[in-house]
Amino acid sequence: MKVKNASEIREMIMEIPMENRRVFSIAAHIDHGKSTTADYLLAKAGLMSAETAGEKRMTDSDEEEQERGITIFTSVVVLSYEYTKIDSDGNETKEQYLFQINDTPGHLSFTGEVSRALRGSDGAIILVDALEGMMTQTETNIQLAVGEEACKPVLFINKADRLISELRLKPDEVFGKLDVIANQVNNLVKKVCPKEFRDKWSVTFKDNSVAVGSAKDGWAFTVEILQQKGLTPAVVFEKYQQDDKKWLRENLPLDDALLRMVVQHIPHPGISQQYKIPKIWRGDLNSEAGQALLKADRDGPLLGMITKIFIDPRSKRATLIGRVFSGTLKSDDTIYLVNRRQKQRVKRLGIMEITDILDVPEIPAGNLFALYGFICPAGESFYRDGEPLEGFEKITYAAEPVVSRAISPKKAADLSKLGDVVRTWIMADPTASYNLDDKTKKIVLEGIDPLQIEILITRIDEQVPVDISDPV
Repeated sequence: MKVKNASEIREMIMEIPMENRRVFSIAAHIDHGKSTTADYLLAKAGLMSAETAGEKRMTDSDEEEQERGITIFTSVVVLSYEYTKIDSDGNETKEQYLFQINDTPGHLSFTGEVSRALRGSDGAIILVDALEGMMTQTETNIQLAVGEEACKPVLFINKADRLISELRLKPDEVFGKLDVIANQVNNLVKKVCPKEFRDKWSVTFKDNSVAVGSAKDGWAFTVEILQQKGLTPAVVFEKYQQDDKKWLRENLPLDDALLRMVVQHIPHPGISQQYKIPKIWRGDLNSEAGQALLKADRDGPLLGMITKIFIDPRSKRATLIGRVFSGTLKSDDTIYLVNRRQKQRVKRLGIMEITDILDVPEIPAGNLFALYGFICPAGESFYRDGEPLEGFEKITYAAEPVVSRAISPKKAADLSKLGDVVRTWIMADPTASYNLDDKTKKIVLEGIDPLQIEILITRIDEQVPVDISDPV
């Protein structure tokens, strides 16, 4: 993948007004359509063709993800969008926005990836399958996004085509099912969201914070979009009866509905951090650093967090991804890792575009970043060396290790190398853990479930061939 508009993105990262930045995650139960949906956002920004959107699942770049048909690792992408705002008189104004998006896994095995992505996000698109409705991981993701990380939600009810084509429901039956899903999401949002937002963070059709559509067929709408186009929901049923999905894709494009919801309802970092920081930072909010954090002030003291480690499946090189919450991170900085109590120098700085790094000389507050030069566990806080600050609270995970599996190198001489490789992968996914059995000289991996362990062992075995015991 190559970044199409690199110079424009680089300039926007450094200069675009805070009000025009959006950092958010897409979260859902497994197979509800997150990666398919993300394709349309990438196509809108010109990073892939509109013809392959919805089929390529571009953010599932890893071979294991492609083979299994599931998202395993959070993918990060930065996109620029031109948003057309229409006022009550029908006048149009165009504004440029910068979107920084995390496409997260939906399987319980990889829920740690979701938690880490949400730490660096200001909002979340909660995606629900119209036929299956609220599922266990949907509830978990709402708890993590809204409850633990104070990310404001919007709702996309995907696969509405299944209600029409598979169940052959009548319009009033479809509307009733959509209402049930929206109400279920709202009930949980109200239960877990910050108290001050209990009546403000509800997702409703009326205020256009709920979109309905089909990522497979490439269409979606909000009430506002239908009104502006002089349409009613009945047009969707008519076009499916006529087998004219192309009309829906051209006249009710999925990316337009999601773009509007994000711009209108997900807050920019300067707003989000006013209530997010008191929840995740243990320092003095009245201090210089505290005030800078609350405002996402690029000129304040530097404080950031590593939220993800991306290990390139080819080179096995580790890239650290995270967010700058205050100050400005620069490409020649020496930073201090709070928990590890050590200095590290940044060797390369930029932003992540799925598997590529776009170099950027400095990353101001309110942005995600990618850096290369050292490795540390995901969840680590940092500040500029010589400017000591309190670190962030630990990230809350939804599950703990309950399955173990022992591994040993096929060659005894590789035991030390195996320890280094395992240590790197556990840094990338702290929901797993390991220990060395002194008697057997085997490394015991512990994880959330057998699938998580299996994926870890696959990655480890690519670097050091291992013998594997049965899971316990």
